[in-house]
Amino acid sequence: MSRRARLFIPGCFYHVMARGIEGRDIFGTDDDRTAFLSLMSSNLLRVGYKCYAWALMTNHYHLVLRASDRHLAELMRPLNADYARTYGERHGRRGYLFQDRYKSVVTQDQRYVEELIRYVHLNPLRAGICRDIGALDRYPWTGHSALMGSVTRDFQDTAAVLRRFGQSTEEGRAAYRRFVGDGDGTDATVDAVRVVNRGTQSATKPATWVIGDRDFVKHAIETDRCRRITVKKWAATGQTLDDLRGAVAQSYGLDREALLHRSRLSEVADARKVLAYVGHRELGFTVAEIGRYLSISGPAVSQMLRDGGRLAKDRRILFL
Repeated sequence: MSRRARLFIPGCFYHVMARGIEGRDIFGTDDDRTAFLSLMSSNLLRVGYKCYAWALMTNHYHLVLRASDRHLAELMRPLNADYARTYGERHGRRGYLFQDRYKSVVTQDQRYVEELIRYVHLNPLRAGICRDIGALDRYPWTGHSALMGSVTRDFQDTAAVLRRFGQSTEEGRAAYRRFVGDGDGTDATVDAVRVVNRGTQSATKPATWVIGDRDFVKHAIETDRCRRITVKKWAATGQTLDDLRGAVAQSYGLDREALLHRSRLSEVADARKVLAYVGHRELGFTVAEIGRYLSISGPAVSQMLRDGGRLAKDRRILFL
């Protein structure tokens, strides 16, 4: 069955799941779980993603993430690879740890995200690991206990989740707890998640890549299609970042060499931000490629992208 490259939309929510090869365990001890969370924390910080929910089961894990401008693969590939290596060293195990590639599903905001958070956090209860919701409140290996204040997880954006349920932390926590307790597994979002979990993600089945209403699914697929076409057109022209630099420099009335170096001049700084934004978001160059080109770090590029979109729009610098 055909498989497509992963659907990626910057700023969207994702449900991510990875399973052990042949259903084997990937978390044997609490030390394994602690090591995974440590790696996840550092990688989330590196790429600027937000974690809204998570659950570590015996042979798989679930994450609910909000993406930054950097591709999901920049988070997941190092995370799974580093954890597999750590797990192998700890347990004297060789070979693959994870089954095939991880699954990632773009998820609509609003009620879909809340339902997805509940679904992920109820995993230990459904699996019989926790006997009731009170035990789940204290169970340390999902984000639910962090939302309830039982444990502290610096990598988890608990404040953003609780704001969805109430104006204060106390109000949000109480409403969230009621919402989780009312979950009976019959929601349409849960049904969609289960379809994805059971099956193979296929290029011919949009429901295995996107969860949301009809308009959102259509928008997500079209946005991703346009992004891919843009990247293909840029690659087909044979042009480089040097060509993009020339176009941006001309728009700002600057010498093209000035854009290769950091400067205190606001126009040069703005032009470099535009170059980074257009190069990454519209033309498909990676953050690492742009960082090497501008002689700056990946996090510095990500910082530039935040302002670059507005500046590019103001300048009407749209190359395709």
